[in-house]
Amino acid sequence: MKRNSFIMLTSLFLFLSAGCEKTEHNNTGGCVQVKVLDAICNTAVLQILDPDYYHLGENGYQKDGITYDHVFGTVFPCKLPNNNLAVRPNQGVADKPFYVKIIDQPEPSDPNCGTCLAVVSNAPSKWLHVTVSQQCSSH
Repeated sequence: MKRNSFIMLTSLFLFLSAGCEKTEHNNTGGCVQVKVLDAICNTAVLQILDPDYYHLGENGYQKDGITYDHVFGTVFPCKLPNNNLAVRPNQGVADKPFYVKIIDQPEPSDPNCGTCLAVVSNAPSKWLHVTVSQQCSSH
């Protein structure tokens, strides 16, 4: 009887543990320097340039025969800072680095802003929410 109780309790513990989902918090609280590798509409592939945050990206992203590490996909909010064309996906890809803060939840969308639904082809599987941070530009 004791053995059966032990097996049942162990099975119950394993069953309940399997239902627990580990929540990964990517909120850095700080500024992360990135650059755009590819973009279309409001989606982009960003490469992390700060070694302290390399772990937030994934490795092995291929574009034009070049392999990039420390990358992730993101969706930019509709309104971006006007003075930073490097982060304006509709204006083309620029090599100029800029700063973002990685956040746990996407910024609220503007109901008056229309965006297309296209996504970068061959986008990485890792996607993070970001907010472009002008305050970090002086670092």
